[in-house]
Amino acid sequence: MKKFLLLVLFCLPMLAMAQTDEKYLAGAVPVTDGKVTFSTELQVPALSQDQMFDTMLKWANNTFKPEGKFNSRVLYTNKAEGSIAAGGEEYIVFSSSALSLDRTRISYQFLITCHPGKCSMEMTRIRYLYDEARDGGEKYTAEEWIIDDMALNKSKTKLAPICGKFRRETINLKDALFKSAQTAVGEELIAMGIQPAPVAPAAVVPAVTMTPATPVTPVTPVTPVTPVTPLTPLTPVTPLTPVQSIDDQIKESVRMTITAGNDEQFEIGKECWGGFGQLFGKEVAFCLIDQSKSMGNMLMNQSDDYKVSFYKQGSNEPWLVVNCKKLMKQELSGEEAKKMNASNDDRKAYNMYVGEVVK
Repeated sequence: MKKFLLLVLFCLPMLAMAQTDEKYLAGAVPVTDGKVTFSTELQVPALSQDQMFDTMLKWANNTFKPEGKFNSRVLYTNKAEGSIAAGGEEYIVFSSSALSLDRTRISYQFLITCHPGKCSMEMTRIRYLYDEARDGGEKYTAEEWIIDDMALNKSKTKLAPICGKFRRETINLKDALFKSAQTAVGEELIAMGIQPAPVAPAAVVPAVTMTPATPVTPVTPVTPVTPVTPLTPLTPVTPLTPVQSIDDQIKESVRMTITAGNDEQFEIGKECWGGFGQLFGKEVAFCLIDQSKSMGNMLMNQSDDYKVSFYKQGSNEPWLVVNCKKLMKQELSGEEAKKMNASNDDRKAYNMYVGEVVK
């Protein structure tokens, strides 16, 4: 009996190792620039950048939407650049029974960049709120909780007891999101007639012996048509001068100010402009303010309405004023802010303010 127990105890680690899927082990959680970042790329040569963008935006709007106390949503879109940024929030469940429920709230950012014939996706800035019903819960970041050194044993052969379950279910969520996006692109190709829909194999039709056709009587040649006299060439029309877009005019502006609070105005650099976009069917404007600019952030935090003004060279009067009703605020890393405006410093942290454009 004693020998049998020793044999069972010896085999338990081997059984646990066998039950750990290789996809959760060493290297399954990549770290880029100090951040856990899952990434993939879809190659779809048949789609242009605009078609890819429209397909991915439709998928993102269906995938990231508020539900109950979760605040998932599409945060930013720029069709010209092919960029989409969304914030995800949901529960991942570790185990559930009639007597207990073990789960954690997970939040993350999902970034999509569309190009002609391809699309890249990233899932990053992953955060967890565990056991939230008890004293506000325990907060963890992916960088301190699911990386190899934390979530695997020393030999990297199996998942750690606590951190391991977070790692496993986060990888499962990542796989589900990437697969869902891939499925959406495939369905769009089928809808466009570019890729055939799967069909059941057709029944085999017996061969039929064909009777030789009766020879066709040669057709009498058609009398040649008299050539048409060429038309006189049209006089070329002078091309119209292209109309400058509002985005181009904003880029040429030399000053940008924000007026908030009790008509208090502060000047910010052009790198603070994030652009126009769509959010839940509303026209919105995006502004980014360095978190170290305490006065500007304080005024924006205390204000429900604000306006962004743009000035041309040598003018004290704005040529464009964008009136906004504040919708939300989102913290961004410098790297994320730089993707929205290349002039931003990727070593700083920013607050992004999203406002509905009031006509």
